[in-house]
Amino acid sequence: MLLRKAINRFWDDNRGYVIALTLISMPLLLGFSLLVIDVGRTGNLHTDLQNAVDAMALAGARELDGRDDAITRADAAIEALANSAAFGGGGNGMSLGSHITVAYDAGNAAGSTVAVTYLKEIPADDDDPITASMETTDPNEASYAWVIANDQAMTTIFPVPVGFNRDTINVAAEAVAVYRSSACDVTPIYICNPFEAPGNSTEAGNQTAADALHENFAAGNLYGRQIELHSTSSSAPGPGNFGFLATYGNGANVLAEALATGSPGVCYKQDALETKTGAMAGPVEAGLNTRFGMYSGSFGNARDDGHYRPARNVRSAQNQTGGANKICGEYNPIMSGSTVGDVTKALPLGYGASMGSLAGGKISTGNDWQYNSYWNVAQGTSAPSVSTILSNHSSYPSPTGSPSQPSAYDVYRYELNNTALINHASASGETGAPRTGGQCYSGPDLSNYTDGDYGDRREIFAAIVNCGYENSVGHLNGHKQTQAVAFARMFLTKPAIKAGSERYLSLEMIDITGKGGRGTLDEFLREEAELVR
Repeated sequence: MLLRKAINRFWDDNRGYVIALTLISMPLLLGFSLLVIDVGRTGNLHTDLQNAVDAMALAGARELDGRDDAITRADAAIEALANSAAFGGGGNGMSLGSHITVAYDAGNAAGSTVAVTYLKEIPADDDDPITASMETTDPNEASYAWVIANDQAMTTIFPVPVGFNRDTINVAAEAVAVYRSSACDVTPIYICNPFEAPGNSTEAGNQTAADALHENFAAGNLYGRQIELHSTSSSAPGPGNFGFLATYGNGANVLAEALATGSPGVCYKQDALETKTGAMAGPVEAGLNTRFGMYSGSFGNARDDGHYRPARNVRSAQNQTGGANKICGEYNPIMSGSTVGDVTKALPLGYGASMGSLAGGKISTGNDWQYNSYWNVAQGTSAPSVSTILSNHSSYPSPTGSPSQPSAYDVYRYELNNTALINHASASGETGAPRTGGQCYSGPDLSNYTDGDYGDRREIFAAIVNCGYENSVGHLNGHKQTQAVAFARMFLTKPAIKAGSERYLSLEMIDITGKGGRGTLDEFLREEAELVR
């Protein structure tokens, strides 16, 4: 009886129940806690690796500007970032509390913890895989940097179940970034690609025209060639035409202001330009021609403002008769028949090039302007040798070979380097030095404005557009996203000319962005990289 009571009391006694349950469940709770820790470690490591490859892809893509050394620069940027970065949760064996140093060596895959591939395109849908046909080793084609972290085997601390022989979890990450560029403080002008085929309306033709532009520039085939660009309000502009980009305000006077100062108030994205419709005749050439010390129209009272200062060399065969009001007013060049310039009086730079027709303008057949005649008229002596001119400054893009004669721009730079040459008068009395005082420039001394800080006023920076293709898809109607195949640095060989209702510009191409470019446009570009995968 007593034994039965004792058993019943023991059976009914629940004191210490919690301790018993705790002891029973502790292995499960401990195992779950360790599992949570492993999950957290895995997430942390993946986050660190993802941040690493994101940063590397962005660093690499930032260098993919289409120039010939783009991939070399991208590899160097990724190596510099990767080799200085350590991320928690890794190390030998990926054990708790250790770390891994992310490394990349473009020439040593075995010694790298990431793989880098460059792409010319990516699938439209993120769910679609990147294929081998999208990969490229051509620096002129590469637009995307694809960085993949090698699988990192993280050692788990959760007890391994019986029958499993694996105690690690593989963690990986990848990222794709693309190069984007926009241009700021540039002249709000676009020019039609002179190498676009007439009637082009296809993507293939668009690419062919872009390739032709870059290949001709890289080969030196645009060095010293004169391009005559005509403004147009035509519904179908083509090679030889130019138009305008949207500025911070509306109206011809606002555009003229931006052309005069080179400050449109906006940055232009290469793949999303906004154009401005209409020829805008009148104020346009007045704004541009302040760069030559000519003040007409609404700029008649701007001669004392340094924003509208002339270049330090304005030689352009401007007529020197009629007093300062005429000389420093509209462009009134000395003419020989229909040709700007007269070998007995004065000549502009680029004089005498043999011009061939484009759909909307003209282009010289080569670097065939009459250099010797120009120098004899402007300086009264025999022309310096090519090597003498180019030893001062060369814009010749090709790394091999040399031009048959200097470009007008390189001659201009040579004159700028010698005060006596700028001040020497042609037979007409014109010098390269701009007139000052009175009806001419009367603002701050031009020596206050160094080219390095303020740029050269005879240079403009324009977008190059495949006008045929962009017009065929309705992108030249204004307020549309027009794509530029490049931005270009160009030299005004003469002021803007008006002939009746027609306006035209005469230029040489000094440099372009992308393939074959010399990198002198970098100061005007805002280059960015954007993660797209």
